[in-house]
Amino acid sequence: MKHIVSKMKDVIFLIKPFWQEKGFMLASIFIYVFITPLNAVASVLFTQSVIDAVSEGKSFWDVLKIIMVFLLILISTIIIQNTFDNLYSEPKLVKINRNINKNIYNKILRTDYRYFDDPEFYNNFTWAINEYCTKANEARLLFLNICRSVSTIISMITLIATVGPLLILITMIQMALSIYFDMKRNKIILSKQEDVIPIDRKLGYVHRIFYQRQYAEDLRSTNLSEYLFGIFEEENKQKIHTIKKYAKSLLSLLYVQNGIGVFYNTLLLAYISFSFLVSNQIVGIGKFTGLITANSQLASSLYGFFGFISQANNLSLYAQKIHNFFNIQSSIEDFSGITDEHILPNINGSFDLELKNVCFSYSNSNFSLKNINLTISKGQKIAIVGKNGSGKTTLFKLILRLYDTDCGNIFVNNLPIQKYDIRFLRQKIGMAFQQTNLYAITVKDNVQLYRKFSDEKIMEILAKCKFEGDIHLNGYVTKEFDENGYIFSGGDMQKLGIARIMSDDFGLLLLDEPSSALDPLSEYELVNTLYDRANTTTTIIIAHRLSTIRHADCIYVMDEGQIIESGTHEDLIEQRGVYYDMFTKQAENYK
Repeated sequence: MKHIVSKMKDVIFLIKPFWQEKGFMLASIFIYVFITPLNAVASVLFTQSVIDAVSEGKSFWDVLKIIMVFLLILISTIIIQNTFDNLYSEPKLVKINRNINKNIYNKILRTDYRYFDDPEFYNNFTWAINEYCTKANEARLLFLNICRSVSTIISMITLIATVGPLLILITMIQMALSIYFDMKRNKIILSKQEDVIPIDRKLGYVHRIFYQRQYAEDLRSTNLSEYLFGIFEEENKQKIHTIKKYAKSLLSLLYVQNGIGVFYNTLLLAYISFSFLVSNQIVGIGKFTGLITANSQLASSLYGFFGFISQANNLSLYAQKIHNFFNIQSSIEDFSGITDEHILPNINGSFDLELKNVCFSYSNSNFSLKNINLTISKGQKIAIVGKNGSGKTTLFKLILRLYDTDCGNIFVNNLPIQKYDIRFLRQKIGMAFQQTNLYAITVKDNVQLYRKFSDEKIMEILAKCKFEGDIHLNGYVTKEFDENGYIFSGGDMQKLGIARIMSDDFGLLLLDEPSSALDPLSEYELVNTLYDRANTTTTIIIAHRLSTIRHADCIYVMDEGQIIESGTHEDLIEQRGVYYDMFTKQAENYK
């Protein structure tokens, strides 16, 4: 009993989005409880009444009257059902699916960044994004089918009980056996799907690489395709192996179920024929035909009713996976704990920023930040340099509070970063990265990701970013949905990325090699444009091209998660340490 109650809770969880549209659900219940069963009863009595009328020698006009009455009932129920399905139900389902997907997207936004390092999270996310809408609708239909089945069962039992009561018992036994084997089969199917999902994710990755334009050059000029075909072949072999692994168990259950079905149909016809030909319990061809039809309706309804256990068990297994996704606990992005004590967006001007004894490490990684101490005053221009993997970008992620520190803390305007509503704090931080993401929306909207501007202001910003060429602000970026969409060079993509932060209301700018795709002269001019605003905006820039950051107020050199040198460009050159070696080696390349 506890098992059934647990499954019921899971089904209710899946149906919940539909009950938010109460009018739709009540109308659906009316259709399934009254209209559909009325159609089923009319269908059974229609044939029976016409055959009996003909057998009894009634006139053609009497038979025609019977036909017309039943046709009116059947046509009316069909019109009501079709009108509901097409004019009312379908638009509501689109709206409900929209709400479900929106909830998934909002959950993603409220999920801590650290979970994106976890493959199990992606598996649960895959279950939710691929299955929630489908399984929620299946749960709704299951509930409605139970309502319909109860109504139809009562009607059919009433019709059958007077002439063939033993049929009810035979049908109940057959249903119980079918449901038992269905439950066993559903467990095997779910186990199979759990094994297949990670495989499909890898196959999806290969498909994505071949599909997306950004990988087209590598596919044609490197051996990337060989590696991808290797993954593709291996994962397909693994998928075939997985299918074969479960095939024998599934096949044996299908053999048993089909055998039970054949035996049931044989026994059913034998009993009805005996009652008609030998015991005379069934009198008249009409009742003989009607009983077969009624029993078929009863069997179908009983399967829908008792099959609830089997279907609920199957839906419950999906619901648990979806639960796992929605039950993820997030300490940073979950805003339900935000109180009046948290600082709202009343931060004006540039930030004071301090990192005090900060340490951090990723799970399942040997990398760590160790005892990072930084003090950055309002309006300062700070540069961070170091070899790849030294911890520069990780530092930015901590400042954005994508992760929390393992020890130490980060202070914004002398308050711990945890004191701020992180949503609003991030709105005061402008970011531009080496890999600029452009989206299949207009040029104007790509620039306005942070703030809304007038068209004149956007054109002014693009001019400051040295954006050249004829460009229409309402033209679409990429050819994803518009064949006339703009395809930008790497340098122009970075210019658009920088244009997004060319406003005066950021308290902090985080720049992670935002102009690396530009030629040295263009990069120098663009970085200087950003630096010109540094008296109003605190700026931290990560750079490998050291000539662009020599005028920074302070340069920090990182290595293996630590700050090993700091000072102005002149100070670090005099120290003749790591920075000196990096700068002089780069300078030699320009001789």
